[in-house]
Amino acid sequence: MPPSGKRALRREELQLELACEWGSCQETFDRMQEFCQHVEKHYKVTVDSETDLPEEEHNCLWRDCGFCSVEGNAELLRHMFFHCYHTKLKQWGLAILKDHSDMGACSVGLHNRNIVPEVQENFLCLWEHCEMSMDNPEWFYRHVEMHAHCLEANEENVLFCGWKDCEASFKGRFKLREHMRSHTQEKLVACPTCGGMFANNTKFFDHIRRQTSIEGQRFQSSHCSKRFATERLLRDHMRNHVNHYKCPLCDMTCPSPSSLRNHIKFRHSNEKPYSCDYCEYSCKNLIDLRKHLDTHSSEPAYRCDFADCNYSTRSLYSIKNHYKRVHEGDCTPRYKCHVCEQCFTRGNNLTAHLRKKHQFKWPSGHPRFRYKEHEDGFMRLQLIRYESVELTEQLMRERQGEGDSSESSQQNVQPGEELEEAGPLSTMSANTEAGIRKEGVDVCRAQENTESVFLVLTAGTSAETDSTREGAVMRQLQDTAQQLGMEVV
Repeated sequence: MPPSGKRALRREELQLELACEWGSCQETFDRMQEFCQHVEKHYKVTVDSETDLPEEEHNCLWRDCGFCSVEGNAELLRHMFFHCYHTKLKQWGLAILKDHSDMGACSVGLHNRNIVPEVQENFLCLWEHCEMSMDNPEWFYRHVEMHAHCLEANEENVLFCGWKDCEASFKGRFKLREHMRSHTQEKLVACPTCGGMFANNTKFFDHIRRQTSIEGQRFQSSHCSKRFATERLLRDHMRNHVNHYKCPLCDMTCPSPSSLRNHIKFRHSNEKPYSCDYCEYSCKNLIDLRKHLDTHSSEPAYRCDFADCNYSTRSLYSIKNHYKRVHEGDCTPRYKCHVCEQCFTRGNNLTAHLRKKHQFKWPSGHPRFRYKEHEDGFMRLQLIRYESVELTEQLMRERQGEGDSSESSQQNVQPGEELEEAGPLSTMSANTEAGIRKEGVDVCRAQENTESVFLVLTAGTSAETDSTREGAVMRQLQDTAQQLGMEVV
């Protein structure tokens, strides 16, 4: 927010100072059209002069860029025009920071300030009956904005987005323009220090606030212990812990469509598109292929840097382990069993302990256990999973359809049974001497953005008294709800 009594600066009121950073050029302009025309002259000189390079290769001479065009002259021109657009966004970011002197400054560094995304093809307008193609992002975004400006509302004063395969509608033209940026990926502001681009001022402010000192990050996630400078940033982060999507092939639930696609790809698909050129090996991702290719090399890829140590290996994981075990003395146990308090130096050792000694099983749909760092520094089994109310109701209906009655889901779970009713990460069986009980299922409804969150808290062994455990569960539930601005119902 601008200082009290001071009106926020409007974009059209900003006096631009667009500085050309091509090579040794130091000319400045106050209008985008003149700036782009000037940069285009540099392009023509570059294309005509670089005769010693292949026809399709040209180097970008914009300071701190280092880009080399390999797709021909058109790619270089698009890239140079994007520098013009990026320069304008950084000017706007600089003006915003001057207008908010209490905001602080970016501390990321200047080394990325002129790194812009690769633009491999022209910008294509997919507004109905248009399909205009442009090589300059500034003119493309202004062109799309004109579609929104000229669009006529229907009799009910509703504006319909004309982008291909989009059926969105809006009551105001401002909301329509804002929506159209989701199609064009237009950014409105850039950090003048590190060059990062953002869709709006709020995200830009978040970028600055995230760099505040740890003392200034007063809001902490109860789920993963990450800290944030504002309550809104914490709420945004906590949404990443809420699962909204269920795998159609198992009981796995995921927080986003992309994570669900990855789950299906790696757990349910037999497709292995990456193949080794030297043998019949194939795999599902490029990282695994690169690791495999090291096995065909006769030379070790990694050697220990310490004097008088001749250790070498082909694996990055192995060399890191070597440094920790031999040279750093990192043998302190970091993993602790939450049932018997036994400690382990590695997570897979704790996993084997949980499965063999306590007869724990994988959570339904999950390929492994997950561990969470606690306040005492030890990593313990993660016992909580958040799911949206809608997803939980879907899971309940599916299980009831398989013959599970709602009455049986409220009863105590006997030793050795899986807690399938609630579907959290804590729904694992533990055949301890005293057995385990499902303490309860509580629903938290967020007051902001009307987003619902389903929070499941389960008990450990019944050695703890019911009253003590119930109080601990409610305290943890209330603390989490308070951080999220929720009301426990």
